[in-house]
Amino acid sequence: MNFLNPEALAFAVTLPVVVVFYLLKRRRIAQLVSSTIIWKRFLNETQANSPFQKLRHNWLLIIQLILLALAVFALIRPYFSGKSESGRFVVVILDVSASMQATDVSLNRFEQAKDEISKMIDGMYDNDEMILILSGGNTEVRQSPTSVKSVLRKALDQAKVTDSPTRLLDAIKLSKNLTLNRSKVEVHLFSDGVSSDLDAFELQDLNLVYHRLGEGGDNLGIVSLEVRSNLEQSDQQSIFATIGNFSTNVMSSEVEFFFNDQMIGSRRLTVGPTNTASLVFSANQSTNGVFQVRLKKDDVLQVDNVGSVMGLTRRNVEVLLITTGNVFLEKAIRSIVDADLIVKSSLTDSTPKADVVVLDSIRPSVWPSGNVMAINTQSTNWFQPSGLLEGPPIVDWKSAHPILRFVNFDNVQVAQAVNSELPTWMSPIVESPSAPLIAVGENNGQRAVWVGFNPLDSTWPLRVSFPIFIANAIDWLNPKIVTNLSAGESFSMRVSDKDSTVLVTLPDGEIIETPTVNNGELIFADTFQQGVYDVKSGTNEISFCVNLLDAVESAIESKDVLELGQYGKVEATVQLDSNKELWRWFAIICLLLLMFEWWFYHRRTA
Repeated sequence: MNFLNPEALAFAVTLPVVVVFYLLKRRRIAQLVSSTIIWKRFLNETQANSPFQKLRHNWLLIIQLILLALAVFALIRPYFSGKSESGRFVVVILDVSASMQATDVSLNRFEQAKDEISKMIDGMYDNDEMILILSGGNTEVRQSPTSVKSVLRKALDQAKVTDSPTRLLDAIKLSKNLTLNRSKVEVHLFSDGVSSDLDAFELQDLNLVYHRLGEGGDNLGIVSLEVRSNLEQSDQQSIFATIGNFSTNVMSSEVEFFFNDQMIGSRRLTVGPTNTASLVFSANQSTNGVFQVRLKKDDVLQVDNVGSVMGLTRRNVEVLLITTGNVFLEKAIRSIVDADLIVKSSLTDSTPKADVVVLDSIRPSVWPSGNVMAINTQSTNWFQPSGLLEGPPIVDWKSAHPILRFVNFDNVQVAQAVNSELPTWMSPIVESPSAPLIAVGENNGQRAVWVGFNPLDSTWPLRVSFPIFIANAIDWLNPKIVTNLSAGESFSMRVSDKDSTVLVTLPDGEIIETPTVNNGELIFADTFQQGVYDVKSGTNEISFCVNLLDAVESAIESKDVLELGQYGKVEATVQLDSNKELWRWFAIICLLLLMFEWWFYHRRTA
């Protein structure tokens, strides 16, 4: 026989307390009587002056001691364990994604899952081991393998549900790796099965038990949200929102629009069954701020009823072109809608600063400190030229790079190019058989695009790909900070002071202090709450928004069967292994003895 709660044995100190109560003499009250005859029968009880009396045989005392002993025995929770089921290695995967917040069950799916896992922990044998894995936007091993139930309960209590989408694939793959070469393995998945990545995993011989949480219900959710500037009116923004109905009923809701927590409008929206509807709302904006869309609908999943997006005032990129004369290049830059061009013939200390500097066949005496595109330009600091190449053919280009998006070099001939060795931090994206022709890279936060030939010595300016390349290059050299993320995505930005500590305020008000990496870049990955994050570095402040915006996650109908790979299937089960505990029987015996004591006492005193 084993005990699940041996600490409760401390209640056994109450047994001698009951005996002490029976040793104490009853306190007498002085009364005047007409005769002393009635005292004779109680003479033995009144002779002693001490507060204690001799312990006599008393059935009530025996019954009460047995009753109390059984109660203590029930509290320490004895059970009989079977040797055939001991020594298990149990992996528990707890889904902490946004859909687990659905309230179609008591409290919500996440709390129900924690209750079931807690029962599983209580039912562990002494030599069983359990590991707890949390699976949401990211996979986290919350508790490494252990047999200590108190440690497992603490890890489970600390687990929190997130606003991120469901990604179960990594957790299942991890559990498979953790269970290799182990015997008596059990993998328990507590989830609603709302995940879109399970088809990439072949089940094979993994002993996976799927515990289905939730049923389903009516749900409206925001599945897309973005802000776009009006090109004709710079002070006006348009908010585009898509609302999905993930039920079989027609659903309606009031949709409210806010800017910096001030309501700027509302509309009534009706969406058909399993359908979507789009809304467009225009608003004047003179400063940077947060646009928010809210659905006033009391459905089973509230996290997808709110969406926030940063609205930034429009600002053109300043481009400084240093050239002795290149009409094609100048026209290509001027064709960029949001670019302000300044043309100079030389680069000096007095040259105005710009977001992007373009050097056209110029070898500067002072190399620009910002992001730069160098065309037919050599620098002893960056390049080691070794002559010229005559008529180098273009044999390869990396079309997947953002700069070469929609750019094609078919039928482009180059008359002459620089034969130069690239620095280690640059990578070629257009190559000839013997030397790179175009390369890109980033060095200590400074981005650079290098073109190793003069476009005027080629047929390239006559091709449509030339202005497209220039526009892509200017856009890549002036990267915009991504201020709208999906839950679980990392936020990154470059910090001017590389040694500074950055303070990030989460949507719930918690402040996290995080250092920058060596090159002065901030990478913040704790984005599992939906809402607005504030980042402060010195005197600089910036905000970014995190949203769910996931149609798969908003479709909260829990899955009866998980499809894994091409052939694997796991059906949901609600059966849990548990020990055969005996405390309930002791509690029933205590109740019967309590009733018997009540009857025995009243029968004796009647």
